[in-house]
Amino acid sequence: MLKNSAESSLSAKAFGKINLTLEVTARRTDGFHEINSIIQTISLSDEVTVGHDSDLSLEQSGYVLEPESDLALRAATLLRTHAEISEGAMIKVRKKLPLSSGLGGGSSDAATVLAILSSLWGLTLNKADISSLAGSLGSDVPFFLKGGTAYVQGRGEIVRAMTRIPKTWFVLCVPEVTIPCKTATMYSLLEDSDFTSGGLSRKIEARVNGGGDFPEEFLFNAFDRVAITKYRAVASAFNAMHAVGVKEPHLAGSGPTVYGIVNSQESARAMQLLLQLKYGLDAYVAESVFDGPASI
Repeated sequence: MLKNSAESSLSAKAFGKINLTLEVTARRTDGFHEINSIIQTISLSDEVTVGHDSDLSLEQSGYVLEPESDLALRAATLLRTHAEISEGAMIKVRKKLPLSSGLGGGSSDAATVLAILSSLWGLTLNKADISSLAGSLGSDVPFFLKGGTAYVQGRGEIVRAMTRIPKTWFVLCVPEVTIPCKTATMYSLLEDSDFTSGGLSRKIEARVNGGGDFPEEFLFNAFDRVAITKYRAVASAFNAMHAVGVKEPHLAGSGPTVYGIVNSQESARAMQLLLQLKYGLDAYVAESVFDGPASI
């Protein structure tokens, strides 16, 4: 939701996400993969503020990326070119979501910038146009335009809103592992046995849209096996999650963040402390949220 942070600027939270399911169903001829995924925004977030300026610029705090690598500035440049305008903007991003973690921080920042600038610049883009721009920035960006609970297909550009899941608490931990060219690397490690039909995602969509729950045994991520087998730190994080009481830990996106569903905020906080103090992991507590950056 957009908020006036000053007379000439707008701000919004750029929420992170977890994948309740992430099924890879096929390899595509364009180098991407077909997925079926149920994605949910969570309360962990970056903060984005955008104000009028004579040129486009980016100011970061917290976790910092090189400006040319930051999707937020790329989103602004792309939108300005598409709209054929000369206006500028000062973009300030306070990064709190861990970088390259599977939580979608960069994609969420980009979607939030698209939403804020569309409002700040008074643009009247239709949904198809803004979704196309979002998809050209990254596979997760179209989802983040709306957030909430959604069924995602294709390489991520096909987003179908779902009925909200009940309020859900999550505990997350981020193992210390660096995976160069992470997404491409993780997809390259998939074997034929890791591909599925998308049936679990369709089952959850049908259950949730019909007012039902999403049993933990339905949760799935095609990259779980790859990450556990290939990266010792990820395997240790899965073991730690089991040890603190998480029944069904899974990766968020292509990792390396590992998350689990927890019964209550109190239980999540207790697990977080154990993960931090006993296992030395970077751990977080989050809840499901349903606000996107704007109603586009």
